[in-house]
Amino acid sequence: MKPLFLLLFALMSTGLFAQEGHVVFKGDDVVFSGDKSSFRNGRQIVEFTGNVHFASDIVEIEKADKIVYDRKTKTFTISGFKELRLHGKRRLASDLGSTTLKLDIAGGVAYLKANDKVCPKGC
Repeated sequence: MKPLFLLLFALMSTGLFAQEGHVVFKGDDVVFSGDKSSFRNGRQIVEFTGNVHFASDIVEIEKADKIVYDRKTKTFTISGFKELRLHGKRRLASDLGSTTLKLDIAGGVAYLKANDKVCPKGC
């Protein structure tokens, strides 16, 4: 996980605030990518949008709308997906009742948010 934080820190220290084109980040415990990346809230929030892919030991999601990584809380919020693989088992978002997943990599916890409207301004 440490290489992921170092990679994010290195990218943010270059002064880049938004990047177009498919962007991929790889760490020891996680891989995520998207068509566009940007930083907000004093560079504490990293956001990927468009054709987002996320993979960890716990969960894998393809073709989501958005992934937000909060460096302060060390959590990911992944939204707008139709299906996911949770511990290797395929699940449809419609069967789970939510298209938003919160993930705490450090704690090894993944949970679905019951209501996508909880973060109207983005998480």
